[in-house]
Amino acid sequence: MRPPSEDIVPAIVSFLENEVTFQRWIRLYQADRDWDDPLREHCVNHHSGCKRAPRERNFWPKRIIFIDGSISGKLTLVEKQVLDEDYLVLSHCWGNPTPDDKTRFCTTLENHDHRLGGFSSDDLPKTFQDAIEVTRALGKQYLWIDALCIIPGDGGNWESQANTMPDIFANAYCTIAVTSAHSWKDGFLKPQSGPLDRQTQNYSTPSPCECDFGKDVDSGPLMKRAWVLQERVLSRRTIHFTGSHVYCECGEAVICEQLTKLEPPFGKQYFILDPQFPGRLYCSGYERTVQFIQFLFVIYSASGITEETDRAVAINSLIIRIEQKLETSSHYGIFQLFLSSLLLWKRTQDSNPPIESSIDFILKPTNHFLVPSRNDLCFVDDGRALNIEVRNFGEGCRTEKRGAEYVILNVVEEVGSIWVNMANLMQLDDCNCVFVGTLSWPEDARKDYYILVIRDKHGDISQDKNGGKGGNKDRDKRYERVGVGKVQSRFVSIDCTSGTLW
Repeated sequence: MRPPSEDIVPAIVSFLENEVTFQRWIRLYQADRDWDDPLREHCVNHHSGCKRAPRERNFWPKRIIFIDGSISGKLTLVEKQVLDEDYLVLSHCWGNPTPDDKTRFCTTLENHDHRLGGFSSDDLPKTFQDAIEVTRALGKQYLWIDALCIIPGDGGNWESQANTMPDIFANAYCTIAVTSAHSWKDGFLKPQSGPLDRQTQNYSTPSPCECDFGKDVDSGPLMKRAWVLQERVLSRRTIHFTGSHVYCECGEAVICEQLTKLEPPFGKQYFILDPQFPGRLYCSGYERTVQFIQFLFVIYSASGITEETDRAVAINSLIIRIEQKLETSSHYGIFQLFLSSLLLWKRTQDSNPPIESSIDFILKPTNHFLVPSRNDLCFVDDGRALNIEVRNFGEGCRTEKRGAEYVILNVVEEVGSIWVNMANLMQLDDCNCVFVGTLSWPEDARKDYYILVIRDKHGDISQDKNGGKGGNKDRDKRYERVGVGKVQSRFVSIDCTSGTLW
């Protein structure tokens, strides 16, 4: 399979393999009508769900690149609103640009005024040049690229623009996703390897396709970047350029360059492709909603990010949208509506390469999960801590490390497991637990309690091991999280005292 052609022809042929493929797209969608391109007919004209929401139609990026159609290679940095036009955005990997690369290619305070007067695409890296060609081929004149439209550093506008990036992607006509390129120097449109035999090519019948969207896109290098998750989720339609195929993706379907309409993802990817995210979650019920949120956090936590301090920022827009749509609150990414299920996270080293922030959950969502009352487990008013009911482990319980977890033993019987998020677990005598939930079966003393494992935040255990509900109700008693686990209910005390988890 040849990579996408550099031979740009009218409409979307720029991102298809060759002109023959373009003819196939036209034959499939045209039906004797004069549409500009298959992308428009496939999605823009017929998918009402992929249109911009009315509340978003007054949005325009602070800066954007104008592509002059009359002068080859001429670009202009524009800082005015053009609300009656469409624009595209580029989703790409920066790679590891040197300081000299950033000075040369990025918009800075030093070259800002010059670019307002015009500059050449020849001065940009290959990936940016290819994105400009795709934008031209789609008949558009405006393109947003982060490195060209955000000024970094002191005196720049990175912080303010980072907060508007979700709107930039959500309002774009289309996102160009350079899934195959590891850096902005790689490019994604390659020269054709040989001439086409147009005499023998059958235009009316699509060629058999051996595309693998999951491997080409979902497992591609671009999708392993943290910022790209919100870019993909919020984009209404995306063209993915991979090493062997080109895919058009929107909220209704994924179509490959051979005109194969791929089966819609009925699993968690169904919510990622929601063009009005998170509207589909609202109609999906408790279990599927929590499944997706856990899935979202798992893949995000395993994604790479250049500045670890940006990790909370790069997913915040998705959290805010879920909050608003589901009418709930969240703190540290934990939604009050799904509090117990989302507290049961553990650290994992399953990502490749290992990422310190990578997590998974010890219990998959189920409607049979019984949780404490809101009075026993809830965020304090300012959201900085959790109100908790503190319980004790049964006498005689101890832990033994086995692989990535600690096993809870009572004499010789294995009665539970703990996964720690600290370097070393203290002796179980130094720890308490918080009941988070239990499954509705079995109904006997051997049923598992899902718990948070905690210890005194200041290191000394002043908690009365025999305290009860009638004990100290002062929430000033502070604890910190050691890990998460499950243990047979008979080895957790019924009596409890109150505290806060920080």
